[in-house]
Amino acid sequence: MEIKRNGTNGRRALSVAYGDLLYTSGITTTDLAGDITAQTQDVLKQLDDILCRGGTERSRVISATITLADMADYGAFNAVWDQWVADGFEPVRSVTEGHLAVPEYKVKISLIAALR
Repeated sequence: MEIKRNGTNGRRALSVAYGDLLYTSGITTTDLAGDITAQTQDVLKQLDDILCRGGTERSRVISATITLADMADYGAFNAVWDQWVADGFEPVRSVTEGHLAVPEYKVKISLIAALR
């Protein structure tokens, strides 16, 4: 099977397709000044774009791995997440707290999705 890498930059790919699956890198915000709501919205918009370019969409997400810089943001994160995920299309999900590469980052999300 062919491995297809998308959005490579010499260090990482934004996504990798293999078989019937698309794997995304951990995506962080471009809005360093944003609160957890703004950053989550930005990350999910980026992921929508990555999924689309990779040949799939959010309703085909199988798994989500989420890192929050502060678990105190869990409720606000879920408020945005719950609007993004349609009923009946919820992926399995893991949410943990962890240090992120840039102090201003509040959330990082990586996905695995089925291709069409």
